[in-house]
Amino acid sequence: MPGPAEAAAPRSLHFEYWSDPLCIWAYVAQGKLERVIEEWGPHLSIRYRIVPVFGSLPRRFASGSWSAEGPAGRRVATAEVARAQGCHGVSGDLWTGDMPSSSWPAGAAAKAVFLLEQRGEAGPGSGAAYLRALRRRAFEANENICRRVVQLSVAEETGVDPQRLDALLDDGLPFALLAEDDEDRRTAGVRGSPSYVFDGGRAVLYGNFPFEVLHSTMEQLLRGLGIGASAC
Repeated sequence: MPGPAEAAAPRSLHFEYWSDPLCIWAYVAQGKLERVIEEWGPHLSIRYRIVPVFGSLPRRFASGSWSAEGPAGRRVATAEVARAQGCHGVSGDLWTGDMPSSSWPAGAAAKAVFLLEQRGEAGPGSGAAYLRALRRRAFEANENICRRVVQLSVAEETGVDPQRLDALLDDGLPFALLAEDDEDRRTAGVRGSPSYVFDGGRAVLYGNFPFEVLHSTMEQLLRGLGIGASAC
C-alpha cells in the first residue's frame, strides 16, 4: 500500500512533443497544443524535443523534395498551408529572402534555452516560449533564424539572458543535445514534425490531424490515470 505522501502525489500525463523550428505544420499546429495545455495544464508533463527535419535546405532545393518547385514555389506553398489552417500574416517570403540554410542552428538555440531553464538560469516555460517566438520570427517576420543575432534578439524578447545563450552556443553543448534528440527520434521512429509521443510510444500522433483527435487521445490517457475529463 502506498504511503500518504505517495498516494497524494499529483498524477501527470507525460509526453514528448517533437517539432522542427522551421516546420510550417508545427507553426499552424501550435494552437492545438496551447488549447490542451489550457484545459489540462496541471496534469500534463511535456518534454519538448527537436526533430531537425531540415538538415540541409540547399540540398533539398537542389535535388530533394523541393527541387521541382524551387524557393518561389515553397513560398507559395507555405502561405497556402498557413491560410488554409486559419493562420494569417504568413507570406512565405523567408524562402525567397534571407533564406535559412538549416534548422540545426535554430534547433540548437532552442536546446540551449531549455538547458538554461533546466539549470534555473531562465524562468519556467522559457524554452517553450523561446521556441514559439523563434518560429514566429521565421514565418511572420521572415527572418533567418539561423543567424545568431536573430537568436539573441528572440532571447531578449522572451526574457532570456542573451549573454548566457551566446556563451552556451559558443560552448557547443546545445549542438550535442540536438544530436541526442536526433539519435533518439531515429531509435523511437519519430517520423517528423510535429509529433506527440505518449507513454514511451504507447500512442503517437504525427502531422496534420484535427484538434479533436489530440483532445480525445489525451482525454482517454488521462482517464487511464484516474483523472477526469477536465482539470477542474
